[in-house]
Amino acid sequence: MASERRFKADGDAWSVRLGETSEREGFRTLLFFCVTTNQRPYRVVEVPEERLADQAAVDKLDDASVEELFRASRSMGYPLDFE
Repeated sequence: MASERRFKADGDAWSVRLGETSEREGFRTLLFFCVTTNQRPYRVVEVPEERLADQAAVDKLDDASVEELFRASRSMGYPLDFE
C-alpha cells in the first residue's frame, strides 16, 4: 500500500496522498480520502509538480498547507454546484 499522510478537517479524518497519474503535464493530483466514514466522496486537487513531486513532499507539508489544499479541492461524485 502507498504511503499516506493523515489530516483532520470538517470533523473527519482524511488520508492524503498523490495520485498515480495527472490529467495535465507538470501537475500532480492530490487525493483526500475520508477514513472516518464511507459516506463522503473523495476529494481531488491538482498541484504543480514542482511543489509536490512525490509522496515524501506531501508527508512533509505542515497542517496549514494541507488545510489550504483541502479547501481548494473538489468532491468527486457530486456536481460542482452541490458545494
